[in-house]
Amino acid sequence: MQGKEEMKLMDPVVIIGGGPAGAACGAYLSMAGIPNLIFDKVNHPRPHVGESLVSSTTRVFQDLGFVETMNQAGFVRKYGAAWHSPTGSGTVAIEFREFPNVGVFQDYSYHVDRAKMDHLLLQHAEKLGSKVHQGIGANRVLFDGDRATGVEVDVGGQPVTIPASVVVDATGRNTVLGRQLRWLKKDELFNQFAVHAWFEGVDRGPMKTADDIHIYFLPTQRGWVWQIPIDETITSIGVVAEKQAFKEAKGDHQRWFDAQLGAAPDITRALRNARRVNEITAEGDYSYGMEHLCGDHFLLIGDAARFVDPIFSSGVSVALFSAKIAAERIQAGWEQQDFSEAMFRPYEDRIRKGTTIWYEFIKLYYKVLPLFTYFIQHKKYRQQLFQLLQGEVYDREEAPVLDAMREYVRAVEKNEGHVFHGALDPGISLD
Repeated sequence: MQGKEEMKLMDPVVIIGGGPAGAACGAYLSMAGIPNLIFDKVNHPRPHVGESLVSSTTRVFQDLGFVETMNQAGFVRKYGAAWHSPTGSGTVAIEFREFPNVGVFQDYSYHVDRAKMDHLLLQHAEKLGSKVHQGIGANRVLFDGDRATGVEVDVGGQPVTIPASVVVDATGRNTVLGRQLRWLKKDELFNQFAVHAWFEGVDRGPMKTADDIHIYFLPTQRGWVWQIPIDETITSIGVVAEKQAFKEAKGDHQRWFDAQLGAAPDITRALRNARRVNEITAEGDYSYGMEHLCGDHFLLIGDAARFVDPIFSSGVSVALFSAKIAAERIQAGWEQQDFSEAMFRPYEDRIRKGTTIWYEFIKLYYKVLPLFTYFIQHKKYRQQLFQLLQGEVYDREEAPVLDAMREYVRAVEKNEGHVFHGALDPGISLD
């Protein structure tokens, strides 16, 4: 391998994808003095569905010195969350301040216009030292045997080779490496579909919870609606359900969207004076994973590595924390001049553990929807559920509350007379 000084000069880390995962990884590397290039096929700001951030993401923003930028940007502050029953019979709400995140110095996270936030984070990485190239996408990752050696990017319609000491795939759901290496595996359990748009005039509810994320359960299997305030007047509304349920609408996004929004009284009430202000967008194939997350001289991070289900807003959390953990391993490899798969394996292990906890939590949530509201109000388990909702999943071996939820579900399955028995989703197995 090249000497350390030569390697720093000639072979930077190359990050493909400039969303939250790529920008955060570049920012961490720049802070560590490691040269890095970020290539993104689009020019920012670019359209992206608005998102509600879990509170642990603030820890990454603190690391990167980005909190002040987030606050100055005027993003809506998120102090809690609320879940509405499909019949309008009740609401369960939480506030983050009840159980603050360790090491997070504010009691709120954010609802964001992702186009704006992603652009700011990419600019921040550039200020810290990342060399950012927008409008230049990666065609493929180059290999010498099993070792990644660089990327081929498209510049003015011409392929250009960029050598790299490490290639980081942060291309989101395009997942360049996952497709190139044929590692991508769709999740057969969660075949979700979403239709969403922005509205003005949404009744966000009482002032105390107006800036919370609101989740409305639908009387459709695994169906729900998100309500996310983007700014003072614009609210993102999205319907998520099994893809099979959407197929029944025969591709008529508008008709299906309107029908679902009229199926639960609380969301119907919230939208009674609302007006849609942009085009309806449909997205599918939400959940997938990879056979591997790293190899010799390369890693996959963010959505390029794993995407579960959007119910708990885990996407940006996975993006930021995978960027942080990947950057830690790259720094260790840089210091030891070792970018082998073995060097990066601890990254894969931590991310798999964290995303598995997310996945198991979501599976139990969908298995018996009322179970979540039962446990979140349970004195013994409330704090543990808070930790999961906050995104505290990457530095733990287990989540005892999930074991308790599994035991409860199995008891419900055995008891046909149980009040929750009729709510069981037969398509989800806990084995």
